[in-house]
Amino acid sequence: MLSEEARIGKRVRIRADHRSKALRGLEGTIEKRWGNPEHVALDVLLDDGHSELFWYHELEESAEGLSSGTQAHRTERDESARSVGGG
Repeated sequence: MLSEEARIGKRVRIRADHRSKALRGLEGTIEKRWGNPEHVALDVLLDDGHSELFWYHELEESAEGLSSGTQAHRTERDESARSVGGG
């Protein structure tokens, strides 16, 4: 996954080559972005209910993230437009 592809609300999977065997293949949803936009760190709420911090390159888009990530981006954009437009 590229840094600019990591959007809040996107479904992701921890890469199979992650240093922690226990986390490999787990899936979750990006909740927060931290740091430099070109080398972002991400809080991911895993499906088992706990959160972990990952570098963007430790993750890959999950199969279900293809549509839900796009929807999350639209939601962020729509919310920004409402706050600017006042309604």
